[in-house]
Amino acid sequence: MPHSPVTELTIVHAAEQREAWLAAMAASDAALPMQLDLSAVGDVDSAGLQLLLSLRHSLAAQGSALHLAGASATLHNALHTLGLADLLPAATAA
Repeated sequence: MPHSPVTELTIVHAAEQREAWLAAMAASDAALPMQLDLSAVGDVDSAGLQLLLSLRHSLAAQGSALHLAGASATLHNALHTLGLADLLPAATAA
C-alpha cells in the first residue's frame, strides 16, 4: 500500500520527510517494496531527490526496494533532467 501523498520534496521538508520514511521503513516488511505516492509533488529540489536516492539505498541494504507508485510531472521532469530516471523509475501521474 502506498504511503501518504507527498506534496513537496525540498530542503525545507527533507528532515521531516526523512524521519517519516525511516519510521515507515522500520515498520514495514522488508520482503515487500516500499511504495510512495509522489503524484502530488508540486515542488522538488536536489535535496528532495537526494532523499529519494538515500531511501532507495537504505532499502536495498535491507534487501528491499523502493517503488514510486506515481510521479507528478514536476518530479518526472526533475528525474529526467538530472539523469535519475533509471535509478528512480516512476509511473507518471495522470
